[in-house]
Amino acid sequence: MNIKEFFLLAKEKGLESAQVQISKSKSTSVSLFHHEIDNYSINESQSIMACGIYQGKFGSCRTEEIGKDTFEFLINGIIDAASLNEKEEKAELFKGSEKYHKKNVYNPALSKTKIEDKIALIKDIENKLFAYDKRINDVSSVEYDESEFSSEFYNSYGLKLKQKSNYFVIVAGVVAKVNEETKTGYDLFFGNDLSMFNEDTFIKSVASKALSKFGGVPCESDKYPTVLSNDIFGDLVNYFLSSASAEEVQKQSSFLIGRLGQKVASSKLTIKEKPLQKNVFFSYFDDEGVATEEKDIVKNGVLKNYFYNRETAKKDNVASTGNGQWQGGKIGIGYNNIVIKGGKKTFDEMITPIEKGVYITEIAGLGTGMNSQSGDFSCQAQGFMIENGKLATPLNLITISGNLLKMLGDIKDIDNNVVLRLNSIASPDVLIKKMSIGGK
Repeated sequence: MNIKEFFLLAKEKGLESAQVQISKSKSTSVSLFHHEIDNYSINESQSIMACGIYQGKFGSCRTEEIGKDTFEFLINGIIDAASLNEKEEKAELFKGSEKYHKKNVYNPALSKTKIEDKIALIKDIENKLFAYDKRINDVSSVEYDESEFSSEFYNSYGLKLKQKSNYFVIVAGVVAKVNEETKTGYDLFFGNDLSMFNEDTFIKSVASKALSKFGGVPCESDKYPTVLSNDIFGDLVNYFLSSASAEEVQKQSSFLIGRLGQKVASSKLTIKEKPLQKNVFFSYFDDEGVATEEKDIVKNGVLKNYFYNRETAKKDNVASTGNGQWQGGKIGIGYNNIVIKGGKKTFDEMITPIEKGVYITEIAGLGTGMNSQSGDFSCQAQGFMIENGKLATPLNLITISGNLLKMLGDIKDIDNNVVLRLNSIASPDVLIKKMSIGGK
């Protein structure tokens, strides 16, 4: 594909400037059920997202059909969209940042590893899960997924950017039964280096997440010192971060309106976006070609930044923070590689002072139970009682409720167990002074 032809045709058809982003992906998925492969699929896709300025207006067009007429289709689509654009201000594309911080995060060894070896690995996991404990009566799933992504960015000002990444995910779930009581456990591991995967540790984690639940009861309804596991706290912070979008602030639909520079959480909380951190979520430019950068979102409890694309930055007379992201046919706002700063204590050290509290390990219904504008939430949960500084009775049939900002303000302690999850948020376990737990 000769990208120069795109820009020549764009100029010929009257576009003042243009840009094009070529995205390619390949995914491989293998899953087992009762020692047999029940799914094996390989999918490849390619798309081109193009945009440009026509008669002072912005227009965009996307296609997955690549052929000799692709460039003409895209440019005609840009012209049609720009002609319907009713925004009054004159639009312009981004020429490029002064400096970009490129890194190579693609691991060729992962793609070169034979698929037979990957299948053998998940078969071994399944066999070991069945044999782990007599209470495990079924392995509901074992799956290996591998993804590879690449992005190329060009504009009519001569900007050329490329990045490529790959990673794998191993997922397993089990069902355990004692008399009439049935429990499930599930875990996943991801990365882009298979040598970092510890099979025995993973198997123990999956199995124990089911076996530890037996004998679960609801606790007495009350307000308890509450420890949120790292994945749950990361999910809750994700909702907080969506309110730090400048787009949501400008639409008056964020609970962080007017809070920039103000304390919005406990001084123990620091949240950074680190898109240049070398892991599977690394990205050195956004979908507008703006260089990404490390930034504090919350520092010692104070809200330091909103996330901006170029349009929202222009409205507030600030620079884009490199968070432009295609969402449908327009540039919205996204973020990745979020790191919540951990503390110095281990998990055990953090819960030692708690005489009676709750450790929440699972929640359900957060998507419907969270009011994104007020930050109020209520959802079902599972976990354990904490008694005299130790994990005790398993808990089920409980609810947890509160307000996101109040919860962040009530952070009492943070441990050092910072874990990166598939939502690109690295979070520790966090102790909240008190939260409302509904039980019996």
